[in-house]
Amino acid sequence: MSVEKRILLILAIGLATASGCSLAPKSPPQQAAVGPTSEEAEWWAANQHRKLYVPGKGYYVEGTSGFFDQNGRRLPTGSDPITGTSDERPSLTEKMSPKKAIARMKVAMGKGPDEKVARQALNEGDALFRQKQYDKAADKYKVAYKRWPDSPLEEEAIFKAAESYFFADRYGKADDDYSLLIKKFPSTTYLSQIITRRFAIGRYWEHSDIANHHWQLTPNFNDKTRPMFDTAGHAVRVYERIRLDDPTGPQADDAVMAAANFHFLRSHWEEADYHYHLLRSEFPKSEFQFQAHLLGLRCKLLRYQGPGYEGAPLNEAEELATQLLTQFPSELGDERQRVVQVRAGIRDQRALRDWEMADFYTRTEHYGGARFYYAKIVKDFPDTKLAVESRGKLDQYKGLPDNPPLTFQWLVNILPASKREGPVLPKELDKPMTNPATVASAPDTTTTTK
Repeated sequence: MSVEKRILLILAIGLATASGCSLAPKSPPQQAAVGPTSEEAEWWAANQHRKLYVPGKGYYVEGTSGFFDQNGRRLPTGSDPITGTSDERPSLTEKMSPKKAIARMKVAMGKGPDEKVARQALNEGDALFRQKQYDKAADKYKVAYKRWPDSPLEEEAIFKAAESYFFADRYGKADDDYSLLIKKFPSTTYLSQIITRRFAIGRYWEHSDIANHHWQLTPNFNDKTRPMFDTAGHAVRVYERIRLDDPTGPQADDAVMAAANFHFLRSHWEEADYHYHLLRSEFPKSEFQFQAHLLGLRCKLLRYQGPGYEGAPLNEAEELATQLLTQFPSELGDERQRVVQVRAGIRDQRALRDWEMADFYTRTEHYGGARFYYAKIVKDFPDTKLAVESRGKLDQYKGLPDNPPLTFQWLVNILPASKREGPVLPKELDKPMTNPATVASAPDTTTTTK
């Protein structure tokens, strides 16, 4: 909290204490309805075709926050959409909240909402902007959107403040105001311009970090174009916000690809693989589909750590290699043969995983499990060298017992047999099987036929 806010909060608490406060609820005085201002009336008339009535809340206009009554006046929370009056009474906690206390103190000091002051500050900011005095213009725009909140004027002033900081090369403050605008007005008419500006900021921060890398916690006191800490981290977060704030916009796939390449160049294989997959699945018509497949294949191969680890990256890599060969034959060009070799290598690695399992069961004399995996290699990977060796292993271990003999069989014989019974079958299933084929295929059946 800034010093100014602290002083205002202390003064507000002192004023409330001096005037006294009653815990008993008081009936608010009835006030005559105040008509809309000229600006509000003009804006309401121009947006009649965009309004949408929400029962119990009032009229909603896309691109704004809150609801309006039938005359275009903004309604407070809990107000009646017809009369504009509210039956809700703020609690003691709400009355004494720091935010409301500061707001009341600003009103008492003559710094509360005032459309005339806000409009004048907006015009002064426009004049300063045309003179290329961007820092001073941003200050005026800040006054404008703070003095007339929750209005079209606020939306315009926030955007112009962000633009002023952008042209003043203060990209950190510009990004903050762009974020504020989208937060308060998610459907703002300036969304396309915001996305373009933020993408440019993200690219600048990323390349700045590449050219002059700093540790994340190294403070930045000199360069106003970069944030105070973690320039690279701010860049990738800007890419993420572009995707989330405008997922169907023209630069959404650019932002996802930029984030993927950001992680790829820093050997963050998991994050890069996630973003390449996101681009392949969420943006099927993107111009980056080929690169996302090719670099995604590379990420999956680098994620795989060997037969003793998870095999999902290897399976996904084979699927990606097949898609590359099927969907992008012309784009591959001379790389086609290399992708074919990579896919063959992936199949060898998948066969090696099963070979390692078969070898484990062979060493422990569980020949039934070993034969299962050797047969799996022959069936699933017949084009590999291990398939030939697996056929020999199947012949070698043919006839050997599935499991090794028990080492302490004598001890098992001494101990009493378990009397625990299996689960009880439903009556309709607990009947003798009369189908000869079913009886023949049922192992260890205890059902007798008469």
